[in-house]
Amino acid sequence: MKREVVRDFLNLPGIAGVALMDGRSRPYFCGVDQTLNFQQKEALAQGIRQVVETTPDGFESFVFQFTGHQVFIYKLEHGIILLVLARSQLVYADYLEAIVNLKAALQEDITTAIATFRLLASDVTMSGHNYWKQRIDGNPTSTLDSSLTTGARSFSRDSPTAINPSLPDLEPTATPLNGKQSSSTPPQAPPPLGLESHAPSYAPVDLKELLTTLNHLSQFTTQYLGTAVITNYWKSSRPDLDWLHNFQVDRSAQLTFSNPLAQGTNQPITTEQQQWIQQWVVAFIKRCSQVIRDFPTIVEQRALNDRQKQILLQQSP
Repeated sequence: MKREVVRDFLNLPGIAGVALMDGRSRPYFCGVDQTLNFQQKEALAQGIRQVVETTPDGFESFVFQFTGHQVFIYKLEHGIILLVLARSQLVYADYLEAIVNLKAALQEDITTAIATFRLLASDVTMSGHNYWKQRIDGNPTSTLDSSLTTGARSFSRDSPTAINPSLPDLEPTATPLNGKQSSSTPPQAPPPLGLESHAPSYAPVDLKELLTTLNHLSQFTTQYLGTAVITNYWKSSRPDLDWLHNFQVDRSAQLTFSNPLAQGTNQPITTEQQQWIQQWVVAFIKRCSQVIRDFPTIVEQRALNDRQKQILLQQSP
């Protein structure tokens, strides 16, 4: 594990704290231990473990709201749980890159991950470590309990499709991937994506650009539902059309095109083929929204830029 990876992640604007726990040794908190007492930290760790233990198989990460902040939880190998606390200043596009690097670094030697991270993080000063004092008042322990209980119900094995975690709500200082500033008011869900398609009035799309855009959406979505789930959703939502069966989805949720008769990836796709892709994306988003109910909003406002929307989403008249 490289010191630079740990330092760059902890110094990322919007990161308020990190916790690592394995269920055996005492959890390690970085950035929150200055204000949480022992009892509060133990309650937080215990509640999160209960939520993770009741998460359906295939979910590698999820998010919930806690005292006005985002709590990102990731399940690593050997039962290790990574928790990230984020403030509203978080730039989500930068965070996605940083968390991938941190998770990879932690899993280089997962058996010593907590000890190594603790050593490397010990000399990093985090600017946001006092945020707990500003957010927790009165009876912080009861706030912890109510937040975590809600999360545990959301991830009940009895109803895995009813999961409805609070997803990242990036306020005006954050920059979504489409480059537009978010509103401080939670966005309203867009109208359902219809199946009516219209001919595009922009530059033709070739197979290379299409694959790049599909994989961008796929990798973005794995941050919420994990690679195993997303791989399955792409396959199960694909319309039964011969041309679409040329697209292969591997175990890392990466899409490729395998047709020996194709004339290269620079060959433009037809309007009809693009409509088929858009139908597939509509079905894929609908399937994801059965787990994350506001997923269409997430895709519209955070996942895709204007060009990518033109390629993958069916346009209104």
